[in-house]
Amino acid sequence: MFAVDLVDPRTGKPSPPLAARVLEATKERGLLIGKGGLYGHTLRMAPPLTLTEAEAREGLGLLTDALRHVNEETLKA
Repeated sequence: MFAVDLVDPRTGKPSPPLAARVLEATKERGLLIGKGGLYGHTLRMAPPLTLTEAEAREGLGLLTDALRHVNEETLKA
C-alpha cells in the first residue's frame, strides 16, 4: 500500500475537501482508490502483487492527470 497526503497549498494543513475532489477525479478516469488518514486527506492505493509495469504506468498516468486537473481547478478559484 502507498498513500498521498493532500494539503492546502496556502496553509500546509490537511485538506479533506481537496482529497475528495481528487478521489472523484480519479474515479471519473476509471481509477478506484481509497481515502483515509487521520483527517481524511490521504489517498490510499493498494495494487495487487500481480500488477504489471504497464498497469502501474497506466495507473500513475490516471492519478497524475487527476491531480493536475484538480490543481488547475484550484488555481482558477
